[in-house]
Amino acid sequence: MENLMAFRAATDSSAKKAPVKIPYPLLERREGLSPLTFFSDFVEKSRPVIIPNALKDCPALSRWTMDHLAQVAGNRPVQLKQGLNEEGVNGLRTITTRLDGYLEQLANFENLLQRNGATAKQRPAYLHDLPLLSVLPDAANDLEGFPTTYFPEWYQTDWLKFAQFFLGPSHSLTPLHFDCLLTHNLFFQIKGRKRFTLLHHDQLPSCYRYKWRWCEVDVENPDFIRYPLYRAAQVQECIVEAGDMLYMPPGMLHHVRSLDCSISFNVDWHTRGSAIRGVMALLKGMPIKNVYYNTVIALGQCAGLSAGQVLPWYRSYLNYVS
Repeated sequence: MENLMAFRAATDSSAKKAPVKIPYPLLERREGLSPLTFFSDFVEKSRPVIIPNALKDCPALSRWTMDHLAQVAGNRPVQLKQGLNEEGVNGLRTITTRLDGYLEQLANFENLLQRNGATAKQRPAYLHDLPLLSVLPDAANDLEGFPTTYFPEWYQTDWLKFAQFFLGPSHSLTPLHFDCLLTHNLFFQIKGRKRFTLLHHDQLPSCYRYKWRWCEVDVENPDFIRYPLYRAAQVQECIVEAGDMLYMPPGMLHHVRSLDCSISFNVDWHTRGSAIRGVMALLKGMPIKNVYYNTVIALGQCAGLSAGQVLPWYRSYLNYVS
């Protein structure tokens, strides 16, 4: 418990740390952006944007400490991803542990990092992309005031059932990739900071794709001899801080580095148009399993079914490791 208390103090003070210098053009930040303007100027035009303080009214910002997670969900089994690193995802595997044991691992690593430094080999695995309600079934109580109007109306009632949870140590990494269903993505930061390196989907030929959605280029240390096309890639960066919301349009390539121990969640969502384009992506090599999930959403939206009604056929995607 002492480790967890020290850990909470360290993570809660992360916003006070000096900003990290980044080498690429910064992403636009639009505090107070209205949902109407968000859809007309960013969603419809496939432009990413950060909306600072979008979660300012949510109790989760102050309530979701490591102590709280241990208290309300410590006995829950969670899957961790081992092998998300600078070398890519070829060694990716999953391991299962209890959440309280994982929190203790994080606390030990963060304390070691602060005292003496720690190596990448000592970094714990990443609780990455799990259904939020499988970890925190009462999350709705902590998300009062959540800005649901940034979702299409089709998702607004059941959005929480589509949310995916992330918890990991400082320096956790998700290598360059795009979301496998070519969905829109709203990403919400609760604790700590994450640095996103972003490229529009049309930059994919410069990024040396493999396994449908992953890219070989290490954007933090690009090897221009091995990957010469990346030299001409058009790149943006941003730092997403606690309370911020980041929007990424369908197919946007993103590389994500946790600057602090971090808690976040995101929701992948479709409009009718993006769902239909996701089905047609079969012709561009999208795996058939992914096409199935896009078909479920497209048929549901076109047939007038609710998100809750199609969720039983879509739910397995939320535990899909790709």
